[in-house]
Amino acid sequence: MNNITKAVFPEIALQSWLRPALTPVGPNKDYAQFRDQLDTVDNLLRSSRLESMALDFARVGYESVAAAPLRRRMQFALKALRVEVLRMLLGNMSFRELSRTIASSDLLANFCGVRTIDGIKGVSKSELERASKCFTAEQVRGMGQVFIEMVAETEGSAELGLAEPQPMETCLVDSTCLPTNIHFPVDWVLLRDVSRTLLKAVILIRGTGLRVRMPSEPAVFARQMNRLCIQMTHTRRRRDAKRMRKQVLRKMKRLLNAIGGHARRHRDRLAKEYSSTHYTARQAQRIVERIDTMLTLMPAAINQAHERIIGERPVPNAQKILSVYESNVQVLVRGKASGELEFGNTLMISENITGLITDWQLYEQAAPAEWRQLDESIKRQTQFDVSTPITATGTDRGFASKRMSQILNAAGIYDATCPRDPQVLKQRMAEPKFAGLQRRRASTEARIAILKQRQGKRLRAKGFKNRYLSVAWSVLGHNLWLIARLIVDQPARAQAA
Repeated sequence: MNNITKAVFPEIALQSWLRPALTPVGPNKDYAQFRDQLDTVDNLLRSSRLESMALDFARVGYESVAAAPLRRRMQFALKALRVEVLRMLLGNMSFRELSRTIASSDLLANFCGVRTIDGIKGVSKSELERASKCFTAEQVRGMGQVFIEMVAETEGSAELGLAEPQPMETCLVDSTCLPTNIHFPVDWVLLRDVSRTLLKAVILIRGTGLRVRMPSEPAVFARQMNRLCIQMTHTRRRRDAKRMRKQVLRKMKRLLNAIGGHARRHRDRLAKEYSSTHYTARQAQRIVERIDTMLTLMPAAINQAHERIIGERPVPNAQKILSVYESNVQVLVRGKASGELEFGNTLMISENITGLITDWQLYEQAAPAEWRQLDESIKRQTQFDVSTPITATGTDRGFASKRMSQILNAAGIYDATCPRDPQVLKQRMAEPKFAGLQRRRASTEARIAILKQRQGKRLRAKGFKNRYLSVAWSVLGHNLWLIARLIVDQPARAQAA
């Protein structure tokens, strides 16, 4: 990549572990297929520049470190690259589940480099969590771009074992909603979430001996809030449901304000006297920050519930609190069969004819118009170091606009965006190239479904920064798996031809 500077680092030799042969497995077509593709992914990591880039990223900030710590850092970087790729290949499973899976499989442990002649060196869930954050999202995205540049060129694809380079002339673009792992944003449930988090923090503080006078223990306040939530649920079936819901909400507001006052007093005492507890300064600060976050959100959550339930007034989407645990979550009106509304972030992907994801973007705030997303994607892809520029693009009707058509015509790119006017669409379907790209563009929906399946139904990562990083790993893992499948299927395709 042009934007990655090459630094001069001392050469550190990394010795490979002695590994015995894999445990023989009887006739099993699915296992043999999985093993061949995983071996091909392993060869791709070795033959491409991904491992060397991972080592260069690991050296940053360790220039003045001794050889032994630097060697351990580099070995951990290689392990982090492989375990994250494997986690995405297996469906973005949890760290605990992945730890058990690697420890119980010779094949997976061999791929991650934790299998030695003495046996499998266990990878704990904490180590896997640190590995997931070993690289930044920009670094992972850079590795993905370098891999795309290699498979798009004749020389690079030959090094990887591809019979021919990947075509990059056509980009097929679509967008979707990447759901955030939150419950449905019900106004009064947000009040329960705030109270629950505050009470849990109070319990941690009182457990160290720092107690402030309270009329009852935190568990009693939690039970009172749960009872009010149950009452709010059952008022829906009453004849005077609207009046009952207002009464219950007023009780919830009074109770939450009382809980907030107790949490604030406990927070002040912990900030002053944390040295007398078993908490470190960092642990105490984390508890204080947790309480401060909830106390900041509490007035807005109360006001939102008041406006919608008691005042019966709508709240604009831009001012809504959708979750007290996840910020930067948007309300996306998709109108899909699975639901009218979705809560998450807009994800845009661009693929080539063979299904290689060449570009993507996850938007933190409200996403721009889809034609602007397409314009930004084409500008990013024109920066790739490939010899074949984009000559055609295909999208659904959401990306169609006069301005985008003018931009594509000025750039000499064939415009195969689906027109909004059915009559214009009927006329353009007479063009063989347009009709072919539209038929192929329909498969981009399946590519989105495949990418979502690799990430799991909902991302477990908390915070937009970690969700963005998880998408970067998902795209890299998807592309590695796709190219590995093409390499494995080359002999069969050649024989059929």
